[in-house]
Amino acid sequence: MRRAFQILFILLISVSCSNPKKEIITENRTLFIFDLDSIKQTENYKLTIEIRDTLTKYNYQNLGDESKNMNVFYIPKTKTLKFALWKYIPKKGGGFKALSLSSTEFVNYEMQEAETDGTGPILFNPEYGILGIGNVMAPNFVYLKNQSDIKILDKIIDKLTE
Repeated sequence: MRRAFQILFILLISVSCSNPKKEIITENRTLFIFDLDSIKQTENYKLTIEIRDTLTKYNYQNLGDESKNMNVFYIPKTKTLKFALWKYIPKKGGGFKALSLSSTEFVNYEMQEAETDGTGPILFNPEYGILGIGNVMAPNFVYLKNQSDIKILDKIIDKLTE
């Protein structure tokens, strides 16, 4: 009996100490900053996607100014985003599909508890990360993988501002 408890104890320790399944993907992104309908500036980012069973972390690292780095968390079970201090939920309808960017549709996320000057909507899908961030009282942001995708910027901005 004592031997059985020792084996059980060792098994419990080995299971609790094992690393959860994790996948890391690194990609480059170009951030296009829009003031009204025109591009105000562009910035280069390195996106690191860390995929775990219960949470996916998107780390956007600005290659020129680390004060512009940001983290976004996606919780697959509830299909919610955590960005800064706020929680974002999928908005019914309002998706955006662009096969040149991703085979998966981008979902329009909005603040769970809306604020007058809050950030949103956010166009996002778990495969790509953030495509765009709309801001009522600030510039809009679009993150693209390739410069060749510039031709759809207008459609993305239209979707963020509708």
